[in-house]
Amino acid sequence: MLWNLIKKELRGHILEFRFGISAVLCVVLALVSVSVLRGDLAYKRENAQANRIAYKEQAEEYGSYRELERRGMRVDRPPEELQMLFYGLEKTPDRTAEISTGGMPQFKGNPNANPAVLLFPVADMLFIVGAVISLLAFFYSYDAISGERERGTLKLLLSYSVPRDQVILAKWIGGYVSLMLPFLIALLGAAVLILLWEGSAFTGSDWGAFGLSALIAMIFIAVMFSIGLFVSSRCARSSTAITTLLLIWVLFALVIPNASPYIADQIAPIPSISRVEGEVKETIRGLNAAFHQARSAYRRAHGEAMRSEEGRSTYWAFIQEEREKLRQEVMKEEERIVRDFERKLDRQIEVARNLSRLSPIAAYTYTSTDIGGTGVEKEHHLKKSMKQYQSALREYVRAKIEEETARTGGGHPWRVRRDEDYDVSDLPIFNYVPEQLSKRVSMRMTDFLLLVAFAVLFFMAAFVSFLRADVT
Repeated sequence: MLWNLIKKELRGHILEFRFGISAVLCVVLALVSVSVLRGDLAYKRENAQANRIAYKEQAEEYGSYRELERRGMRVDRPPEELQMLFYGLEKTPDRTAEISTGGMPQFKGNPNANPAVLLFPVADMLFIVGAVISLLAFFYSYDAISGERERGTLKLLLSYSVPRDQVILAKWIGGYVSLMLPFLIALLGAAVLILLWEGSAFTGSDWGAFGLSALIAMIFIAVMFSIGLFVSSRCARSSTAITTLLLIWVLFALVIPNASPYIADQIAPIPSISRVEGEVKETIRGLNAAFHQARSAYRRAHGEAMRSEEGRSTYWAFIQEEREKLRQEVMKEEERIVRDFERKLDRQIEVARNLSRLSPIAAYTYTSTDIGGTGVEKEHHLKKSMKQYQSALREYVRAKIEEETARTGGGHPWRVRRDEDYDVSDLPIFNYVPEQLSKRVSMRMTDFLLLVAFAVLFFMAAFVSFLRADVT
């Protein structure tokens, strides 16, 4: 009996015009999006490689290690292979960061970037599933029960003593499978395009993320279809059901995700970047003033002794020692201020994320982008890697400056001068290593389980509602 009911539902969906439209729409969108985004990935790869060489040549032109210490190195945001599927934060125009031995590494925008790119959503797999297929799920399910109730076919079917639990189960399976067919065809087309691309650098981990993202998408589609079936079982008319579902979609796709950051800003406010930078500058200004006071006090106390060669050497040794103390204090205070800012920022992000998790679309977005390496967690890991590189660059520069001081006999420690033996062939280069897939999955397990809970909850709500529904 159940199998016959499932075949009836499948036949009804597949023979409808909306099935053909949805299949063509999903496949075309998937093929076009992967084709466009793989071209974007190739461009970013070439640009990042060329910039790496240019940044190294720029460092070679500085002429002294103190100038390198002052100006630092530039690094580019590393492109992600899975941006072909989940563009995520790769859309940002902030592609280049300046990393010096102090301060907070920050990406800065490209003034030559086309601003029109930011005006429109990217038609990646995230958009196809989160927007297009989620709407299709509502259009497939809005009249599954309310439509048959209006036409009287549901009352006729139940008059043959068909168990209600089998009817609702068959409707869910038949509708879900017919909705999954266009998605799976689109997914297969995307995989073929990636395989046929000569520039593809997909690893086993990338294909694992691809498979996991497909599983997450299937669970998400089950959530949206179950919501549609639940609303259809609760509404007497199909027009009421589709209106209600469109309102729910607007809440899930637009209102909740966009309102959450603003609400989080009221719950867990953070200072502006300009305020943080101002605090850093004020702190450095105070430390510099203390340094100059110590220098002036030394000169007043040892003015007579400084007239001799030995006294001047002692003075420069004192200045170098005080300058090293100043550098250590500046680094310590900068790290304290930045760490406090990042702690507040992380709290605000977590509050916004928890609020937006009321929407299955938001939970799906967090899970897919983080597993694909283009989400918020990638930004955290990237900033951590940049700080590690900053530490390595700082150690390298300080070691070179000490070698230069020992070789030249010191001199004015704050004066930048050209070093004839300046060589940065062994300069550390920023190499970003993405987080392992297992760690990315474990960090998004909460959102994954939340999607599973949504799927179970709304299916049970639809199941119970249909069992108690009046079919007249």
